[in-house]
Amino acid sequence: MQKLELSLRTLTPLWTGNISGNSIHIRETGLLGSLRWWYEGIIRGMGGSVCDPLPEGHCEFKQEKPEPPEQQLCPACLLFGCTGWQRRFRLEVTDLEPIPLFFVASSGVYQTSGNWLWRMFGADEAGGKKQGRGSSTKFTFGVQALWGTETKLRIIPLKAFQGNISAQLSYLLNIISKWGALGAKTQNGFGQVIVNGLNEDLITNGCQELKVVAASSQVNHNKNNISQNQLKNYFDLRRFFSRIYEIGHDNPYKTAGKLIGDPCGFNYQDFFIPCAFDIRYKSRSRNPFTGQGEDFGMRPWFKNKKQYDSKATDILFGKSKARTDEDCSGGRIGVSHLYRKQRDGSFYVKIWGHVPDSLGIEPEDVAREIDMFVQTMFRGAKLRTEFKQKEALGS
Repeated sequence: MQKLELSLRTLTPLWTGNISGNSIHIRETGLLGSLRWWYEGIIRGMGGSVCDPLPEGHCEFKQEKPEPPEQQLCPACLLFGCTGWQRRFRLEVTDLEPIPLFFVASSGVYQTSGNWLWRMFGADEAGGKKQGRGSSTKFTFGVQALWGTETKLRIIPLKAFQGNISAQLSYLLNIISKWGALGAKTQNGFGQVIVNGLNEDLITNGCQELKVVAASSQVNHNKNNISQNQLKNYFDLRRFFSRIYEIGHDNPYKTAGKLIGDPCGFNYQDFFIPCAFDIRYKSRSRNPFTGQGEDFGMRPWFKNKKQYDSKATDILFGKSKARTDEDCSGGRIGVSHLYRKQRDGSFYVKIWGHVPDSLGIEPEDVAREIDMFVQTMFRGAKLRTEFKQKEALGS
């Protein structure tokens, strides 16, 4: 069994969290959950079947059954494990260092965005502090994120497996690093990485293997009894888009952004500007007392379009009125922080997402709307590369 040794470079901080909601140390389980989510979306994108991600729909391996594992378990459970069945590989990540958590916002939304982010990352319960009032409020976070320019990532096969684990995971990591993000809280700018050392032959072989796996899963795992309505909502690479825009060397957040938190001397502008929350939600806000101004950000942009009602906007961008709101849901569109590939190079932003079939809107339509939004927000922004389904799925 072939071990895979790679080098990973963070373009934006990585988040894996722990039991107290802090990312001061790497938790491989936080990365494994991300890898599995993408793996399931790829299998569905290739026309295959994986188990229902809800707890009652998970696979379970029972040794007393006469069927072999391949007939009892879906492809994701075969590789990543489930009740009664161990994961087929070990993931090791080293050389990540904690850095302070901080964000950049436009001055007009500094207090509102600061309050949301401060609560989102634990508030005073996580050791954070909030001092002052209004635009003079000073926020500090009690948690940290992870950073590494030469992070080592190792994948070590452990158990017997029908396919080539290193090939399948090479293909998986290639898709994630190019078109998505790794780890948790990716909707809020975390997890943009470059994976070095991937072998092109392994990537190609992994893609071919997964197509065979997906085809066989149609026969063995339709017994999961997932309804067609449920399937329309699950992550499927056929309903996916991803676009990378070049913003250039200068942008409003580099020259006029206001810090939420304290970078503690970390020269972040050489690498990234953590403003994804501002882009995704609001960089300008209407004054509720005078009615002057307007809400401007990706979410209000969509909400103000005729073809996207409040329900569609909630599905795409998530819904939450407060930290304790029971009627909340995660969004399906991710926005990176502004990041640089080289210290003196241009800034880029990656925007990607899954548009569920049940929404009745095509991913290409959402992507074109995002094109217009980005070019309005960042004058002179250029679309540099976009996800192509046939190319990514090897079809």
